[in-house]
Amino acid sequence: MIDLERLNDHSRQFATQLFRRWPEWIQHARFDPYEDFEKEALLIEVPRPVDGSGHGLFITTSEWEISVGFGENFHTRFGISGENSGGNFYDEALGFIEDFVAERLVVAIAYQEKEWLGSWKIDLAKESLDEIEVGPGETVKIRSWLGTYNRELQPAEGH
Repeated sequence: MIDLERLNDHSRQFATQLFRRWPEWIQHARFDPYEDFEKEALLIEVPRPVDGSGHGLFITTSEWEISVGFGENFHTRFGISGENSGGNFYDEALGFIEDFVAERLVVAIAYQEKEWLGSWKIDLAKESLDEIEVGPGETVKIRSWLGTYNRELQPAEGH
């Protein structure tokens, strides 16, 4: 098990808050082996709860920000350089994680033929999955933590 005291200050502060909410995730924590600059950064890779497969939820604390991703092609950042800058980015990251594992948020990944076009998050309280527009030749994969909302969307007939 990782020794939280050996993490840098930023990583330790976030880890303390994260593992208070999800103590079972500490077993998936380690020093970020992909980080060359901050050797004391944190990486947590939580397998998908539905099938335990890889490409589940990942959380990193490198570069003095929090990155949260799911699957092979979605991630978002919180902090100075992240898309959600301003406010307490620890709380913003924890709020995102909480909403995602509660399936109030899902992620969408768009492809054209097998090429990645982009990915985004969908707040199910504000948006309907039935209203997602899919262009000709595109596929949009919806992925949720527990798999409840998993689906592949194709263009409507006639497009």
